[in-house]
Amino acid sequence: MKRTVQLALLVIAPIVLFALLRGGIGLASHQLESRYPPPGQMIRVDGHRLHLYCTGRGTPTVVIEPGMGTDWVSWRLVSLKLAEVNRVCVYDRAGYGWSDPGPRPRTAGRIATELHELLTKAEVGGPLILVAHSFAGYVARIYANRFPESVNAVVLVDASSEDEDGASAAPVAARIDGAAILSMIPPLGWQRLKRLYRGDEALPAGMRELPAAYRNRALVGSSLEQLKSERNEFDSLSLSEAEVRAAPFPRNMRLTVLTASRGMSPAHREQQEKLARLSAFGKQVIAEKSGHSIQLDQPELILDAVREFSRPAPQK
Repeated sequence: MKRTVQLALLVIAPIVLFALLRGGIGLASHQLESRYPPPGQMIRVDGHRLHLYCTGRGTPTVVIEPGMGTDWVSWRLVSLKLAEVNRVCVYDRAGYGWSDPGPRPRTAGRIATELHELLTKAEVGGPLILVAHSFAGYVARIYANRFPESVNAVVLVDASSEDEDGASAAPVAARIDGAAILSMIPPLGWQRLKRLYRGDEALPAGMRELPAAYRNRALVGSSLEQLKSERNEFDSLSLSEAEVRAAPFPRNMRLTVLTASRGMSPAHREQQEKLARLSAFGKQVIAEKSGHSIQLDQPELILDAVREFSRPAPQK
């Protein structure tokens, strides 16, 4: 009998411990979101609320769409500089950060439609410059196809290509080096408990001087709901690729494709060149010193591309 009780405890104890840990992380998530409320607007889109945060002045407005599983804090080297001369809008996709979960599947086409409704309701007027990284390249291309009148230009930052071998995996795994992914992914699990207790002191030294909105977004970090949303985006990649194939990019729209070089194959560069040819005004810029996360390795290339598009468009 005693042995049976001991065996039962050995089985039950890990389950109880896991439940307590999961509950603690969930409680930390709610406490963090209460302590650090969203700095921007919470706008209802298709039955759920999305968080939109715009800063700066000047036209055209720049809208940044981060890649899968990352957030706009990883774009701080770009967005803070751009906001000195342009209006810059970042947001949390459904299920990310402060935004509510949204309908599934989380495909690029659904995300593009939600983004357009979000910007419309927030009265963020065009024409816009869309800056999109990795998987978000699909979102930007579909957006440009569906709402061309509201888009001035598109900057694709080492964007996914539906024609690249292993396209479903490469954008979010194989092409991201270890150091980059650690710097881009929000904190998980016990780190959220630590950030709840320590606040700004728990942030890396280089982030403690950021504006409050960026510090708070880093502190709120990831959540179990965000992990579910990320996973659904990944699981729905084949649907997103079908959507982008059915959405031709406007031939007369300005386009710059920034291509990572470090650790990339010649085939990757060729597929990126193919993306640049989607537009009659497309051009490819090779980021010789960058891995997949160009916004961290060579942010000046993104700044240059946006500044070029902020000038009047060439005659068509």
